[in-house]
Amino acid sequence: MSKEKIEITLNYVDGEYVDLNNMSIKALESFLSVTNSLKNIAESISQEITFTIKKGSAYTAVNGSSFEIGNIYNTIDEAISGESIDDNITSNLRNIQKELQNEVFKYQFKYADINLDERIRSAKKITKKRTRGTYQTELTVLSGFFNSIGGNDPNYHFDYGAGQKTIIDCTIKDVDELKDYLYKTISCLVIKKFQLEDTEKITYYHCSILQDNQVKYFREFSNRLNKANDLFERLELIYDFTDNSNSLIEDLSILLKSYHLFFSDINELKTLLIITKSLKDNPKIKNYRKSLLENFEHTVNKI
Repeated sequence: MSKEKIEITLNYVDGEYVDLNNMSIKALESFLSVTNSLKNIAESISQEITFTIKKGSAYTAVNGSSFEIGNIYNTIDEAISGESIDDNITSNLRNIQKELQNEVFKYQFKYADINLDERIRSAKKITKKRTRGTYQTELTVLSGFFNSIGGNDPNYHFDYGAGQKTIIDCTIKDVDELKDYLYKTISCLVIKKFQLEDTEKITYYHCSILQDNQVKYFREFSNRLNKANDLFERLELIYDFTDNSNSLIEDLSILLKSYHLFFSDINELKTLLIITKSLKDNPKIKNYRKSLLENFEHTVNKI
């Protein structure tokens, strides 16, 4: 079976020719980022591939049969056209797009005789296609007077007066924690679930109670996380969350307690494990991190 390849070459940085044997930090960081993104895209489609890195200009290629490389190209083409619904493909291709659109770098991106670099540069920001009838979720902070809890399907209410209230779904386990706050004004971290076609129909899911000194921090974090479509942005936000926290143990315990509601990518789970490794024996972190680690290992074994 004939072999084909998809190639990326970094020829110039700041007008200077790139030599793989003598790369600047700027050139190396960009090239490694693009190469890793190409790898992430390719391996999600096929394991029957190899990679090449050659001297001269900074050159990398993914190699495989005509069928395998054709599938990878078609997947990239679909994402460039705005038709992909795959988060992994769109986030990694968006990272490549960011580097190609940076005028400091002069890249070539080719499949056979097809030049992909110009299409990627001129394309709108590459994002996952939103399909009708699908739900979108966001992390948010709600505050209100907590005046009711219970039901066959447990939930609790925030009462705003004049018949206005918000209902938040929760678990039976949550009820035990929440009942101590009944008839108080509290703030909670929640997941907001809604359809783009019907933003009035909203469902909320409880994550955690927030103390007064945590409300602003989690509100700012939630707003930034909701706007981050790119995986790399989300990973950076997790590190920023740790670096900027004024109550690290308490904040991380909340993040770990409800991680499964807003983090799903294996790289996000790995990052959470890395930043909490030194705290793995802390009583407020230990059990939540253990659950995260078990989930991470289960996910890795499925790949």
